[in-house]
Parts: sequence; C-alpha cells; structure tokens
Amino acid sequence: MSTAHSTLTGSAFKNWRKKSLFLAKRGNLESELLLAKYLDSLKESIAIEKAELFRELLSENDQNLFRWLMTFDPKMPHKTVKSPEKYLPLIQEIRENYLK
Repeated sequence: MSTAHSTLTGSAFKNWRKKSLFLAKRGNLESELLLAKYLDSLKESIAIEKAELFRELLSENDQNLFRWLMTFDPKMPHKTVKSPEKYLPLIQEIRENYLK
C-alpha cells in the first residue's frame, strides 16, 4: 500500500476515513473526540505514509493513547510524553487541530 509521496484520494480516502472513524471509537470520550475531529478535518486526501501511521497509532492501547494525546506539550514533547518518537509529530498535529 505504501509508495513514496503517494496520496489516498477519492473512494480509497473515503473508505480509509470511514474505517478510521470506526477505529477511533475508544474507551474514553476525550481520545475519541480528538481523533474524530482530526479525521473530520481531512476533507479529501491524506498521504499514504500518514494514513498508515495514523492507523498504527489507533492500534495502540487506550491507556497509552489517552495519555499521549492528553499530556502532550509541544514545547517539551520528549519530557511530557513517553510515546514512540514516530508518533510525536502526528500527536502534535491532532492536538493542534482540536484546539483550533
């Protein structure tokens, strides 16, 4: 599925987004709200690499995901969040989108 600089668009994007919205239903409302608002902000496309990373993030357990999303401080990401390095930019993007 992954090709450098490829983008999901059209029906492939709509299917990915629909399934991601379903997978974003979490054990806590706070995480679900952040994730759903982020997905709603994606109107017509997403880079395949980011789509895959987002799905990987959704596969994490609820407790970790909640902690990562709710305690993120962009000024000190390495001190406030003990998430895998690969998720830090995506977590920041999700939180910034929610706070708009």
